[in-house]
Amino acid sequence: MMATPRIKKSPFSSSVYGQLVDRYLFNFRADPEALERHLPQVVWLKPRTINGHGVVSFCLLRLEGVTLWPLPTLLGIDTTSCAYRCAVIDSSGEKPEPSVYVLGRNTDLSIISRLGSIAFSGPMQMIQTSIEQTPSRVDIHARYSDGRELFSAKVCQSEVKKDSQLFGSLGEFVDFIKGGASSYTPSNSDGCYSRVDLTEDSNYYEQVEAKIECCSLKEEWKDAGLAFDSAFHAGGGRYKLKYLGTMPNVDSVQA
Repeated sequence: MMATPRIKKSPFSSSVYGQLVDRYLFNFRADPEALERHLPQVVWLKPRTINGHGVVSFCLLRLEGVTLWPLPTLLGIDTTSCAYRCAVIDSSGEKPEPSVYVLGRNTDLSIISRLGSIAFSGPMQMIQTSIEQTPSRVDIHARYSDGRELFSAKVCQSEVKKDSQLFGSLGEFVDFIKGGASSYTPSNSDGCYSRVDLTEDSNYYEQVEAKIECCSLKEEWKDAGLAFDSAFHAGGGRYKLKYLGTMPNVDSVQA
């Protein structure tokens, strides 16, 4: 009899938290079948579809006072991090539930890169980020250390919002994003994926208008047909990530 593998809980689970200043989420529609080919080839992770579409998002976070839980945020540091994330269904538990597959976490501080890789048992690359506020818009840029573009966009406020094929209302998006609190990402341990859970209590969400200038994943995943759908901005509250352990990179194990 075959069974889905279970998470190997870490005796040294750690939590990192800080105060959320800005969280931008840029959502792209994707072909579900193509998206599945880019996910880990395991039976317990499958694309989560919304209105028939797979969902890939670029998430950018600006946090203040980032530190290990339960140290006070006054001892923490300010940082900006980002990642491409895919909405998935995780069937490794008692019942399938929404989750997120993170392609790889990135940060703008070397100390966070080193300590984050240890705390979450997964690589955390260095990036260069900028969030430039002007009276009419916010310019967002994320580049690798060698200068290659990761993502860039211009964000502005607008009374007329772009129609979304994924989310019929702000409430639907909030339910979607809060429904995927767990995440998996490639682990430092060969043949494993790290499980990290998110707890956040953002004070507000708003839909914003955005013009995407560069999305590196569109070039890397040409078969997925990534099409920009919608953008949202969140802020305020506490943002906490907790490392739980690892899952083996196997389709199934002998029960």
